[in-house]
Amino acid sequence: MGYYDSNNRTDECQHCGELLTGRQERYCSAACRQAGFRVSRKPRTPRVWKTCPLCGEPFEATTPRKKFCDYQGEAERHCQEAQDDLEEAEWIAAEERKEAVCVHCGKPAGWSGRGRPRRFCSNRCKTAEHRKRKAV
Repeated sequence: MGYYDSNNRTDECQHCGELLTGRQERYCSAACRQAGFRVSRKPRTPRVWKTCPLCGEPFEATTPRKKFCDYQGEAERHCQEAQDDLEEAEWIAAEERKEAVCVHCGKPAGWSGRGRPRRFCSNRCKTAEHRKRKAV
């Protein structure tokens, strides 16, 4: 490595083409750097129109994962009620998972809060149930 001679540079600004001076690497100024980043930035994905499965009305999906009408904005009253019913059914299903009972002895099996609920309260019940099934 030798001495860095900034006077003999032939690099050009990637945005405007002006010669770079000093320690500049890609752009000649902050304005060119910002303009270059704006040009190279990915365009936003266009919003998609989907059909609400509850009411059948089209709605503008602001994110790809959105499934239903906007509850606060454009949703009709019957669609809001259907969304409430769906949320209540999900809540009831979560409560049932919390109250799972052991298949073998009937004691509470427990649930960690993620995934499927446990089927057995202990390894002893699991083994006993397995042996009972194999014996039949």
